[in-house]
Amino acid sequence: MFSLPNFAAHSALYKIAKIMDRIFQLCDKLKIENTVEIPKSNQKLNKTLKNLYHMNLDDEMLILAFYFVDQITKKLRIFLNLENSTGLLIGAIIIADKILNDQPRNIEKYKLASGLKKEELIQLEIFFLEILDYNLYVTEENFETYKKRVQNY
Repeated sequence: MFSLPNFAAHSALYKIAKIMDRIFQLCDKLKIENTVEIPKSNQKLNKTLKNLYHMNLDDEMLILAFYFVDQITKKLRIFLNLENSTGLLIGAIIIADKILNDQPRNIEKYKLASGLKKEELIQLEIFFLEILDYNLYVTEENFETYKKRVQNY
């Protein structure tokens, strides 16, 4: 049986997915003559979060990915929203996975988790690396700052 990890980053993913589930349940109750629909971007993000949660990613990998998402959004001067969050999160996790693991997960797992095509995932990774100027170094101080932010979520 699958049990919930006690890690902070997994807990954050789990909480976000649960909150979105609750929002979807409330939306279903409020539907009037089937005219109110949950946007597909909400459904896709929720499914991606659940899939990532079930992949049992390391906390360090998720924290590093959150750091990269923050760096990318700052460099692009964009805000994280429902339209871009799936791509940003998946791309950042792929990069973090490759940095931290000698044997990173197969891209097919990320394809299944995100619903994106293999070519899209590869292009996303290349795009992120270019945005970050291939500078993937994270100081211990920055990592600890992001770790505390996740733990305090």
